[in-house]
Amino acid sequence: MDDQMACVGKRISDLRKSYGYTQEKLAEMAEISIQFLVQIEHGQKTMKVGTLRKLSAALSVSSDYIINGAEAYSENPEINAILSTLSDGNRRRAAGILKIFAEAARQSS
Repeated sequence: MDDQMACVGKRISDLRKSYGYTQEKLAEMAEISIQFLVQIEHGQKTMKVGTLRKLSAALSVSSDYIINGAEAYSENPEINAILSTLSDGNRRRAAGILKIFAEAARQSS
């Protein structure tokens, strides 16, 4: 098993668990099979860019975070200022809340 893929898989697994998603739920959100997600989380399979983008969107993080463990902040300085005061876990929660808000806003327009 490739160490980098193991780290990528662990980040995905940790994020999934922090949101309280089951593997089934995340696989559905990313439009991939549960078996493929399990293999990714265990560092056994690589993924195409399209899958990475879908997982990033489902987990409300940048692809860079999933690959390198480094989060890229928004270009909005006000959002950056708010996020910079939060722990990593709370930043992920804030991103999840923002994602829910954006989905609700899209549905109401």
